[in-house]
Amino acid sequence: MKKIKYLIIVILLAFMSFSFYSIPSAMAQLSNSDVKLSDPKGGNILPGGPNLNAENIQESFIFSKLIPFVITYTIRLAIALAVIALIYGGYQYITAFGKEEKYKIAQQTIIYALIGLVLAITAFGIVQIITSLKFT
Repeated sequence: MKKIKYLIIVILLAFMSFSFYSIPSAMAQLSNSDVKLSDPKGGNILPGGPNLNAENIQESFIFSKLIPFVITYTIRLAIALAVIALIYGGYQYITAFGKEEKYKIAQQTIIYALIGLVLAITAFGIVQIITSLKFT
């Protein structure tokens, strides 16, 4: 049982290190922009207040950098958790030892993990499509 816990911890750490691998490059891109978080467009009110019009809403830090960054890493975390839940469901299925109730619980875990994985991948694709659009 301890080996399984260690295996799950190692897998979790591997997924976390994979998802945080590109954070330094993303932060470098964020730091190279003209808009600073301490001095956002629109004055002291985030995300811009009355001074923010339709022309520069796409240039503001909140809408162009921060929101897509947070959404992308949240979805990556959801994908990692769905894969971990899928592995855990497989472990439950293997260790059921012929008990029908445990088989059903394991099957439900696997089904819910797969549904979560599909939803997270779909959400990631939608976010990538929306953030790649160029509005004029």
